[in-house]
Amino acid sequence: MQQADPQSRIAPATGHFRRLAVCLLGLLPVGTSLWSQQMFGEVSFEQFIYHLRFGRQGLLKTDTDSIESFFLIGVLLPVVGALLLTLLLWMTDRWLSGSKGLHVLRRNGHWLVMLTGIVLFLAHFSFDDYLQSLIGPDVFSAHYVKPDTVQLTPNGRPRNLVIIYVESLEGTYQDSSRFGRDLLEPLTRMQQRYTSFANYPQSKGAHWTIAGIVSTQCGVPLKVALLPSPDDPRVHLRQFLPGALCLGDVLRQHGYENVFLNGPDLEFADMGLFLRNHGYDRVYGAKEWIDAGEPATRMRAWGLRDDRLLARARTELDGLMAAGKPFNLTILTVDTHGPKGLMSDECRRRGARDFPNIVTCTAGQVTEFINYIETRGWLDRIAVLVQGDHIAMENPIHDTLEGSANRVIFNLIATRPTELPLGNEITHFDMYPTLLELAGLHPEGGRMGLGWCLLQRCNTPAPPVDRIAQFKEGLLNRSPTYETLWLPRTAP
Repeated sequence: MQQADPQSRIAPATGHFRRLAVCLLGLLPVGTSLWSQQMFGEVSFEQFIYHLRFGRQGLLKTDTDSIESFFLIGVLLPVVGALLLTLLLWMTDRWLSGSKGLHVLRRNGHWLVMLTGIVLFLAHFSFDDYLQSLIGPDVFSAHYVKPDTVQLTPNGRPRNLVIIYVESLEGTYQDSSRFGRDLLEPLTRMQQRYTSFANYPQSKGAHWTIAGIVSTQCGVPLKVALLPSPDDPRVHLRQFLPGALCLGDVLRQHGYENVFLNGPDLEFADMGLFLRNHGYDRVYGAKEWIDAGEPATRMRAWGLRDDRLLARARTELDGLMAAGKPFNLTILTVDTHGPKGLMSDECRRRGARDFPNIVTCTAGQVTEFINYIETRGWLDRIAVLVQGDHIAMENPIHDTLEGSANRVIFNLIATRPTELPLGNEITHFDMYPTLLELAGLHPEGGRMGLGWCLLQRCNTPAPPVDRIAQFKEGLLNRSPTYETLWLPRTAP
């Protein structure tokens, strides 16, 4: 009897492994998309590429729960799916071996799976918008005012800044018709006593945390090139926007001490690198809090909770006020981060049991921090800005938020005397010159970066009525002017 050629058995096996590998290559992007949707909701291609290139190490240290869910959804699920599809294709080979009409499906089904997976992945992250941005008009250059060409004039004695970025804090949480109550009630009452802007839309390039902070402190969006040149600083991220002159840079030049406090690891999204490159003298994240005596067991998911963060911030504020040197204290909260929120001990003591209660608890704690400044009689020497870093992403009440036709970012400026706003509309970029004005440094002409100083005492001409529409349409379009911000800054 003639024995079967061993090579004849190897060839089908090799073909099955090839099919499995190709199917897996198609399903891994789908798994990544599903994980991203569950964790963060809608994510732009710019945002995805930024975190893929610059935020991987920080994420590993910041949110172990996200890593576990990624393994299940982004890796294990595609592996199981690839095995099932390979089995199905093998069965199709056997069942339809005599069907010439289905020959293409039988021989190329795995390639079709891979192509479909890649298309779905690119569609999920709006890759078509990214491609369009490469050929659209240069909106950025048309509106950009180089900050180091703007003269800053001292306006009274220097005033200290306290900037509180509250994770995903948007005005929609105040809509009692949607939630049965105002989830931000403590902050809403304070908002009525001080200054706020009713219309604060989310800008492109400012729609995730570090992008929102960069936009408010540098007056520019955050965007990345997909394939930068080998000499581009973004390849190894040796520097972060070295050509930009940002809030911390300007304040340091005028004798301010800049301090940043947040709960997560500073490597996440390279937050620490940005801050250290732009004038911040001391920055605190999970590692620094452990060194300062906070239990490492509390740092597993997103680092220090807001109750301990704000307690540390009070101590820091007391020290800065006692030192008598002008300062900028910037705080970034984390408890209202999606997809489920984070429960601090203090919020649990206050009876919080679900995400809406976490939102209310956070609003209460931030209000108490402002009250602390108020009762100490410091509001004549400190300007306080409270705002969301961006509107909320995926969370347990996200569907209700998305039902709102006008989702805006919560904002509040607390000072004595109360500042008068110029109009009722503001953007992330406008906060840059506005914060400098609050600090007592008047930008001549009221313009810096893409921003307009929007306090009445700035005497800024009214911004163009269509600028927000222009930003929405093409702010992330390719811009040679923007690209220079990733090159070392030169004297004006």
